[in-house]
Amino acid sequence: MKHTFFIACISCFFFARADAQVVEQWDTYMAKFGDKPGSVLVNMGYKDYAPDHRYPYLVITGPQAHNCNKQGLPDKEEIDMLEEILEATNNFITGVTAKVLVGTFTYNCERLNYYYVKDTVGIRNAIMRLYNRNYKNYNYAINMKADAGWGTYSSFLYPDKKTLIWMDNDKIITTMLAGGDDLNRPRNINFDLYFKTDTGRISFSEFVRSKGYKTTTKESDNHNYPYELIVTKNGLAKMENVNTMTEELKAELTKYNSFYNGWTAPIDLPVKK
Repeated sequence: MKHTFFIACISCFFFARADAQVVEQWDTYMAKFGDKPGSVLVNMGYKDYAPDHRYPYLVITGPQAHNCNKQGLPDKEEIDMLEEILEATNNFITGVTAKVLVGTFTYNCERLNYYYVKDTVGIRNAIMRLYNRNYKNYNYAINMKADAGWGTYSSFLYPDKKTLIWMDNDKIITTMLAGGDDLNRPRNINFDLYFKTDTGRISFSEFVRSKGYKTTTKESDNHNYPYELIVTKNGLAKMENVNTMTEELKAELTKYNSFYNGWTAPIDLPVKK
């Protein structure tokens, strides 16, 4: 079971597939799975397209590391070899059937790729030939199952609501730190929200003011969401604090035709001489 105990969000990058409308958006997060940490690299771009019924089968395969730490994560020195093996596996599967790679899971000394494929015929033999020919000194996993609803992608690889909040806030805080911000200095934390109706904005404003926030109304240039609301609370822009506020605001926002546009927490920094 995946628990929302977060360790680090590592990277995010985008590229477009030439053969589909999907814009691939790869992002990485770490969380605890049972009593050990695991690293998930997931193609977030498939969320709006899942399930893709052209690929009704799931193939999970990858090598077991020779050297890993007490938490079950492979040593950095071995990651390149594990990636080489996964790339070779990817090429082999491409030669057997149409497929999409939706994620990679590193956990308990294994680094596994998750593929949705058109057909599983021949895949097991192809992967076994690859390992027996080129990587005899590695143990590996091959698991296949029908998953036409892409349940593994949606409920396991794709981050849950709390994880998404943590990932978004981690990116903002990382940018602040890179710019020289001191997170120990209290400041106004401003959340930017948009509503379809002024009635919704008024109702939401009453809720947040009861929770100790201040509000500022604006008229936006977004014709679909013309009613903007800035929600402000003074405090420390640290992960635990902003996560609590974000979860509180987003939970209430689900009652309205609205969208959440992130937060800022500017503070005057000393001028470098």
